[in-house]
Amino acid sequence: MNGDKHIASGTKSSGAGMNDLRLEAARKRLSESRNQEDAIEALREIVANFLGSEEIGLFKVERRTATFETYWSFGIDAENYDVLRALGEAGLQRVMRGECHVVLPSRERSGTVVRVQAFIPIRFANQTVAILAILRLLPQKVAFDRSDMELFKLLSEEAAKPLFGSSVHSMPKLEGPGIRA
Repeated sequence: MNGDKHIASGTKSSGAGMNDLRLEAARKRLSESRNQEDAIEALREIVANFLGSEEIGLFKVERRTATFETYWSFGIDAENYDVLRALGEAGLQRVMRGECHVVLPSRERSGTVVRVQAFIPIRFANQTVAILAILRLLPQKVAFDRSDMELFKLLSEEAAKPLFGSSVHSMPKLEGPGIRA
């Protein structure tokens, strides 16, 4: 019986250990990016392998025009995707404050199923410089869990520099709710 307790507690720590390994692998992959293209590939790998999505987009906050510019996308039609419509006003305010915004699956009045989506602010110097949109999960993954939220936080805090390099230093401060698509 005592051995069973030990095994059960070991299982719990191994789950936490796996999450720590996943976070460390993601952090290492981002920090070791050789250039911007490699950082984008790192982001795609992290989202595909650790978060379970192959439909993602990165939308840079365009400070001069108070809009979002499609910076990069994978698996989505970025020209016809409206990040602001998907976010909604409340979601926009959340990501501009630096909070992740997750849309859970639901049905609209028309009967259309709204998929799980996540919007992760990419932050530098306490301001949102871009939004990472995860638009659909792979069929074997039905929702985001607590460990995914930790990975969102890591991406939010550590992805800006490898993705945008020194250009994030020159971005003037602009608050979010006035931003247009």
